[in-house]
This record gives sequence, C-alpha cells and structure tokens, in this order.
Amino acid sequence: MKNLYKYILFTLSMFFFSCEETVNIDTITSETKVIIDGVITNNADLNFIKLSYTRGFYSKDPNPAIIDAVVTVTDDANNVVNYVHNPNNDPSKRGVYFPETPYAGSIWTTYHLKVTVDGVDYTASETLLPVTKIDSLVVTIDQEEMEDPEEEGRFYEILFYAREPQDRVDHYLFKFYRNGKTIRDFEGDIYFSEDDFLGEAISGVPTASYYKLGEYAKVEMYSITREAFIFYNDLSNLINSDGGMFSPPPANPRTNLSNGAFGYFQVSAVDIMEIEVKEPN
Repeated sequence: MKNLYKYILFTLSMFFFSCEETVNIDTITSETKVIIDGVITNNADLNFIKLSYTRGFYSKDPNPAIIDAVVTVTDDANNVVNYVHNPNNDPSKRGVYFPETPYAGSIWTTYHLKVTVDGVDYTASETLLPVTKIDSLVVTIDQEEMEDPEEEGRFYEILFYAREPQDRVDHYLFKFYRNGKTIRDFEGDIYFSEDDFLGEAISGVPTASYYKLGEYAKVEMYSITREAFIFYNDLSNLINSDGGMFSPPPANPRTNLSNGAFGYFQVSAVDIMEIEVKEPN
C-alpha cells in the first residue's frame, strides 16, 4: 500500500500536534523538566500551547499537566497575545492554553513565545513560512486490500496531489484524518519530509490507512522550518535507537526552547482539504 514512504521518509512516535491525544513521555533523566508543545498557524482554530511536566521513567501515569503558567506570544510588531488555560474547562484539555483573543498567524512573521512556570521563563521564536497548496484528493480502490480487508468495507485509498515549488527550500509535516480523528499507518506515527525527496510534485501518493464509503478523509499539510525538521529527525533517531553497543548514546532532540525545556515551539502555515469517500468514477 504505502508508496507514501517513498516520499515521506520519516515516521515516529510524537507527543504533540493534537489537543485530542494524551501526552506521555518517558525521559532519560530523573530530573523533572517542563514540556512545551506549542503550535501557531495561519488557521485560528489550530493555535495552542500545551504544558506538562516530565514523569518518572517507569511511571505509567500521564505527564502531569501544568495549569498555572503565564503564557504570551509576541509578534514582530510587538503585538502581545495572552494565552489562558483551558477556557472551556474541558477535562481532555488540561494543560492546554489557548489565545485569549483568537488570531491567525501571518506568513513571514516571526512569533516569540514566553512561558513562565514556577518562576522560570522559557522562550522560543520561529517564523511562519508559506506552504504549498493541496491540488486534490482522489478516491481509489486498493484491489489487494479489497480481497482481504482488515475491516469489512475499508479498502478505499485517498491519493494526494500537490505541486512542490522549486524556487525555495521547503520542509513539510502531514496529518491525516478519518471522520475528524487522526489516523496513521501505525499507532503513533507522524509523517514529515524535506522537498528534496518530493521532487516537483506529490503525485497520486496514498495517504495513511484505508476508508469506507461515506467516511470523510482530510489531509493537513504544514510548512515547518529547517530547525523543526532537525528536531523531528533527532527524535526519530532517539525513538528508533535499539540501544545496542554500536548505537550512539541517547541524546535529547535539539529544540528551539530555552532553559532546558523539552518539546518544540512550531510556527506553520497549513493547507487543508477534505472529501467524502464515494465510489470512484
């Protein structure tokens, strides 16, 4: 199925990018650290800062949420946005902070995050880069899967088409959804790539997983900076290390956050397309 891997070369278990998911991180240190998972996009509905503490290496409990931090984001023009903790008191969003006044980020603008936890300031900055447009999503049938589907009726693939601008260097993150819920080929996977591996186009590449008729498929395509790409690559190497004698010693992923915080402050443009799964013509 997955020609996707020829184009999107890295899959890894991630701990952010969705307020809907439980965050669990085992760290290689016993010292409690702050985890900052920040996302600002040009879509006002996709902006949040999630805060938590690391947990003990052997603990099976979720990371403790931080609910009393002071969080602000400032742009190039010194406009300051205050973030408030879980304004709707949603139990699933403990530790998640949202803009007091919703806003959409602007292309080429640099955003500066400041988080104060227990009297310590954590900062980061990143620039919102443009993202290419998704041209189309096309429904097709995977004949092999149809003959022996893992789930009855679920053998429709969604093919993804987009042009890749050749006049700039780009890095991308991709998210796939079924009926509004994140899906992946393997539990915890997330997909990202640099444009050298995409060529001039993403042309008919299958997205993650399969669909049934009547379901809705959605693709989100994010721009990410080179620094974010490096962070994901470091994290992938950490997660996929086998711990053998020839493996390099584990190291925390490089991040744009100050004062030893874990996580990343990501600023992205995003393009979104959704279709209903119908019989292909």
